[in-house]
Amino acid sequence: MFIAENLNQALLITGRALLEKGVWRETRGYRCLELPHPLLLCITNPTDRYCTIPERKWNKYLGWVESLWLAMGINDMKMPSHYVKNLLSFSDDGKYMRAGYGPRLRGYNGSMGDYKYSTPPVGRRGVDQLKFVIDTLQNEKTSRQACITIHDPIKDDYEWNGIEYVLKKTKDIPCTRTLQFMVVEGKLDCTVTMRSNDCIWGMSAVNVFNFTLMQEYIAGILGLEVGRYYHFVTNFHVYEDKVGQLKAIVENNNVEDYRPNHYVQYLLKPSVEDFDKNIDIVSIFEEKLRKGKFNGSITEYLDLNFKGENTALWRDWCLIFYKYAFPTEKVWFINPHLNDLFSK
Repeated sequence: MFIAENLNQALLITGRALLEKGVWRETRGYRCLELPHPLLLCITNPTDRYCTIPERKWNKYLGWVESLWLAMGINDMKMPSHYVKNLLSFSDDGKYMRAGYGPRLRGYNGSMGDYKYSTPPVGRRGVDQLKFVIDTLQNEKTSRQACITIHDPIKDDYEWNGIEYVLKKTKDIPCTRTLQFMVVEGKLDCTVTMRSNDCIWGMSAVNVFNFTLMQEYIAGILGLEVGRYYHFVTNFHVYEDKVGQLKAIVENNNVEDYRPNHYVQYLLKPSVEDFDKNIDIVSIFEEKLRKGKFNGSITEYLDLNFKGENTALWRDWCLIFYKYAFPTEKVWFINPHLNDLFSK
């Protein structure tokens, strides 16, 4: 098992393992360097999910964009493709991310038709697995049943061609299989299992960020501290065109130079309904910014919409999108990690 304190260290430790122990393999027409065995990574301070290694050239907005997308429960491409145009190349139809995790998290259903959610499904369609995890652990803190399934065999394995069921032809099959949340020694641990994971485009770009943020806001709703994050991957790899970048990352940086500077956690109100209300506010604000329809005072907007205690997550999330829309504006985040990140 590889043990790291944060995302920076996780990238350095697993990247070095790939370069030292990796074997070359060709898959789907691409060469990649992959570990010859499964990877188990433990991150001991999951709230430090920000990659500041210069050679990584990390997109400090993408994780927040995708995390909002997931929390809303949608897979419409309009919002994420505004921030990263290349995401459209992974869509079968240019309108929806077929294997997007949002619908599977918030509106998992048993139909054969692919998910096409442009509006949040919560309360209207399918099973809300996020709510299930929270309800399960609120009912019994020691439960081992708080699991989320991402893979959907009815939609992902086969399709009907008019005569018989044949293997699904698609650009996008979920890499993530399951997420499990469990209270260990009074803190909320999260374990993610993945069939396949790319070191650069997957693990360090969005996967660890998305799932540790989910771990943090679930812990916040439950009134628990964040525990450890476990990332289990059957096939961990890096594609040939990114090996040079990975070498630069590993050779120019030391693990000890990336010790955590902060130990902070967002606190939330103990209600899934309150969580969804605030996600709606953030998503409406993001859409206004994206469409150029916001020109008011950001301070007044935050004060109007997020009153009382335990609103730091929502304020910071809005400020992320505001900073993207108005990059020259100076903003102050409640989370010190973000102030460090955006001051560079």
